[in-house]
Amino acid sequence: MIAAIIDIVASRDADASERKELDRALRELLHEVDKRFEEYCHAHSSLTQGDSIELLINSWQPIVFLFHNLLMRELRFRVGLGTGKIVIKKEEADECDGPAFWNAREAIDEIKQMKYMARTAGFKIDKEGSEKETNAVVYSLLLLTTFLSLTSTQLEHCYYHIWEGKGISEIAKLVETSKGNVSSSLSKTPCYLLE
Repeated sequence: MIAAIIDIVASRDADASERKELDRALRELLHEVDKRFEEYCHAHSSLTQGDSIELLINSWQPIVFLFHNLLMRELRFRVGLGTGKIVIKKEEADECDGPAFWNAREAIDEIKQMKYMARTAGFKIDKEGSEKETNAVVYSLLLLTTFLSLTSTQLEHCYYHIWEGKGISEIAKLVETSKGNVSSSLSKTPCYLLE
């Protein structure tokens, strides 16, 4: 299993109405993750304390979809990914526990301790974990690193291409720009690798 813990950075600094809107938007997003990637989610994605997300998954797709959406919303976050067993399995991810979550928490705590480094992600792989889990964690972090280097326009074009299956003409129409602009934007990204 793969546990993911994502902390939204500086969300506590927002005023009450902003926090309420963020909470609503994140809950909608998590519902979409659960619905879209039901086969990969072993528990419903959870939002805890209004600014921490927990997932229990077996593939890279749900977490990368979530990363992509958070970055498009210009939210800063830290993520800890961990692999391992789950000893307490419930319906909601925040009610599950075991080495996968312990490893994810340890990874995110390590990031929090590095106050002077702009580090976004960490991971801890269980030595008894599968190669599939390890690869999913590595893919997730490589794609996050790639997404962090994209412009907001590239993120948007990639989103439509990867997650909505849209072609250049459809994207151009959706974002009201030329096909040439979309083609140029996508050609400077690795989006085609994820088809």
